[in-house]
Amino acid sequence: MRYLSAMSMLVCLLLFSGSAQAFENGASNTPDSRTQQVSPGQFKESYEGIGLTEDTKIYLTLTSRYRLRTNDYADDQDFYQYLRVHTDAVKLGDGTVRFAAFARFADDIDGDHKKSWGDNYYYYHRDALDTQLGYDDWAPRLYNGYAQFDGVIKNTVLNVGRFYLSHQNTFQLDGADASVKLGEMVEVYAFGGKPVSYYYDVDDDTLFGGGINVKVMEQTKVGAEYVRLDVTDIDDDYTKFRLDQAIPNGNLVLAYTLLNDAATVNAEGTYEIVSTGTILTLKYEGLTDEVDYENSYVVNPLTNTLLAESKYSKYEAGVYQAFLKNFAAGLTYETKAVSGTENFDNRDYSRIKGKFDIYGLPSENTYVSFSVDYWDVKNTPDSDDNERLQYGVQVSQKVGRTMDVWAGTSFSRYEYDYINDRRKDSVRSYYIGGQYQPTKILSLMADLSMEDTEFYDDVDTSLDKNYTAELWANIIF
Repeated sequence: MRYLSAMSMLVCLLLFSGSAQAFENGASNTPDSRTQQVSPGQFKESYEGIGLTEDTKIYLTLTSRYRLRTNDYADDQDFYQYLRVHTDAVKLGDGTVRFAAFARFADDIDGDHKKSWGDNYYYYHRDALDTQLGYDDWAPRLYNGYAQFDGVIKNTVLNVGRFYLSHQNTFQLDGADASVKLGEMVEVYAFGGKPVSYYYDVDDDTLFGGGINVKVMEQTKVGAEYVRLDVTDIDDDYTKFRLDQAIPNGNLVLAYTLLNDAATVNAEGTYEIVSTGTILTLKYEGLTDEVDYENSYVVNPLTNTLLAESKYSKYEAGVYQAFLKNFAAGLTYETKAVSGTENFDNRDYSRIKGKFDIYGLPSENTYVSFSVDYWDVKNTPDSDDNERLQYGVQVSQKVGRTMDVWAGTSFSRYEYDYINDRRKDSVRSYYIGGQYQPTKILSLMADLSMEDTEFYDDVDTSLDKNYTAELWANIIF
């Protein structure tokens, strides 16, 4: 039973993880958002290290990535080089200091000269990399580069450089962040600097704020955070409150977010029935005020939450069960009710998600996962009907001690045709890949995928098939 409980909790976290975000439309990715930054996927982080001193090592991960995209009209070849660096903590005064950095360089092997709309449909492959290369050779990016001073100032952790805040918000910042412990129960923090963007001029933009975390009782924590966003065309006050409460076999979270005069309320709960290893989850999200277009500035990484949106309430309930040692199943129901003006991104719907996983069958180290996602969504002028069914399967297998292979297929709900301002249906992807690690310091990975889409049917059906091949080499020191 202990095995079932541990496995069910682990898979539940994978299936239901991710706290609800205030202002739901803000969850959509912009080119600057953290989830769009490529990392070496399944490659291991560096773990051996190179000795700097008797007690200190530096750890390096050098990753090369080649990507080929092709269809009946054109090819596109890109090359990316990533470097991750971090050190052990080094003694400094009464505390320690450690350093970390993550950088990227890239190039388009083909280039995009004379490849445009009227030539050979190369526009399908044009992306942010091509745009950046137009004014910046090798498209450099520094995702993070900072020093962390822990205890150098008594009871204080200080980050200086480029980093992600790790408090209630995850803004990327060029600046400083200091956390100070005031005894065992209270921590205060403050941060400030400039926002980071790889695409837009943020020279005049600033961000600063702070917060407090209090351990009220052994199982109860409360926190509050204020952020002042002073970015182009927008000055915003962004305040968050959060309560974390541990309960027997579970936990509860309550949060309140206030963006100027628009607010959201979030509530989440997780509970395990220990006797059966059953995981139950409940979520609620409500936007209590209208967010108008005057607050909309989508492209800025700090303010992608500021989309125009009507008041709504969203509810979700889920159950997850592991059984017979090799099997696990999950089911969630979600519904949203909009009380104001609706559009494609903010309208009533009901949704059912299902997942069935098989571990260790038919052979050891085999993982098979089936998923289904059914949507019943209210019609809008730019959607054809109100029912969508997504489904997919993923299979992975470890081969010996040095190789992993995988294959699968997934179905996407919509693609957006920005020319005609319409959403189109039926986008299915197929993929197959493998990773080989012959030594501790070297990993190789290949991944092939095909997208079968109806997106270009009204232009040319031969564009339905689009292929992508990726090759990765990871050197770990």
